Amino acid sequence: MGLKIRDTDLLDKYMKANAHKRLDLMMEYYPVFPGMLRKIEKKTEYKIKAEKEYIKSHSRDELGVRVQTSWKSDPTANEAVANVALEEAFKTGDVDKGMLKDVENADEYKETIRMVSIMRMDYELLVDIISGFDTDDSVIIRKHLSEGKSFRIIAEEEECSSDSIKRKYRRIRDEIKEETIECLEMNCRGGKQDECHIC
Repeated sequence: MGLKIRDTDLLDKYMKANAHKRLDLMMEYYPVFPGMLRKIEKKTEYKIKAEKEYIKSHSRDELGVRVQTSWKSDPTANEAVANVALEEAFKTGDVDKGMLKDVENADEYKETIRMVSIMRMDYELLVDIISGFDTDDSVIIRKHLSEGKSFRIIAEEEECSSDSIKRKYRRIRDEIKEETIECLEMNCRGGKQDECHIC
């Protein structure tokens, strides 16, 4: 499956989508969704770290001297702790107040971190629900969602009609919607029909 959407476009679309459209996006990009999330996360981490490094080096230049750190402070350990805290923020969506201190685009980064956390949580729910289907249904799901095969190809491989595969897939999709939408809507509270807002 070729990538039809950039990671930043996926983030933007997901942020604005209601629960039904979010499910559609996850299913359309099912095999690449986790990788796209990781890419958003890595790019955002990089930008935050680069901006913090710029702030740090800029403040040193203004002082005109290299500030000696005392034995009480370990810059390497502090950086490691900050990196772990940032990774944890992408998992939980909770951004520590000091994490983005003095960072120019702090609100934008905070929103991205929270959205990636929600997207990951939504996707994990979808994966868990899909894993609960019986063998016959899981074959159709795997071949269509994960491998990107058309209904015609799946029908040939399963030695049945394309219409039969389509009907089964529609039933599976309806069951997935029934299981996921209520939960996805919880991350869309306050959203309009075509738009979702993170609380």
